[in-house]
Amino acid sequence: MSHSSDFRASGAEAQTTLRLQHADRLPDWLHLWLPLAIAVALSLAWHFSPRIYSAYLVGEIGLLEASHVLIPLISVAYCLRILALQEVREDRLVVLWIVLGLLGSLYMAGEEASWGQHYAGWLTPENWQAINDQGETNLHNTSSWLDQKPRTLLEIGVIVGGILVPLLALRWPSIREGRYSLFLPPLACLPVAVIAELGKVWERLQSHGLWDFVIFYRASEVQELYFSLFILFYLMVFRHRVLARRVAGLPARPAARLAAAR
Repeated sequence: MSHSSDFRASGAEAQTTLRLQHADRLPDWLHLWLPLAIAVALSLAWHFSPRIYSAYLVGEIGLLEASHVLIPLISVAYCLRILALQEVREDRLVVLWIVLGLLGSLYMAGEEASWGQHYAGWLTPENWQAINDQGETNLHNTSSWLDQKPRTLLEIGVIVGGILVPLLALRWPSIREGRYSLFLPPLACLPVAVIAELGKVWERLQSHGLWDFVIFYRASEVQELYFSLFILFYLMVFRHRVLARRVAGLPARPAARLAAAR
């Protein structure tokens, strides 16, 4: 009986491990092929027809700018879906993290649309025009603390969490173990993180005269698109992880390990 019980226990444990690993995955077409296709399409569109690119992709109501609003709004919806899970509401740190993601995504969407001005077309009050570089009803054009610095923090997070952590975890899987493993970005975020940084790094090196070829016109705008996709994919996997742990009868994240001395 003991051997049979041990076998069933080990089988259940293996099944739980597989379920938790599967939760980190997204469809290949979504996390890999779609971002690559978008990158190729954007690059080709600029090189073959700059006029169409400028008319329909960039600008305040272009498709690229619209994606900077739509994708963060989808991320807001995912944050709300995550917060609706009981396991999440029972962990204050997880709640705080997701609320931060919700507010950040809402800020990204609102600021990109100047909180609706780009679509409704209302006039900017004179007193606000005096402090806003672009004369728009947004905050990020009033101070670098509301624009460049938050963007730099996000970029550091994408580089560390989206590129370094997944690559290091391939070599040392134990990185994804422990109480805070729930918060680590999955390998599925690696493609969008690499594309986000590749275009911008290429542009920075190009500005030093190393080459003339342009990958992306206005690379910072393209980078914003991939930052948005990074956050969305992260939140999708985050929810999958919590649900997988629910099926396994586990809390939202692993419990703290007791000290060996105890």
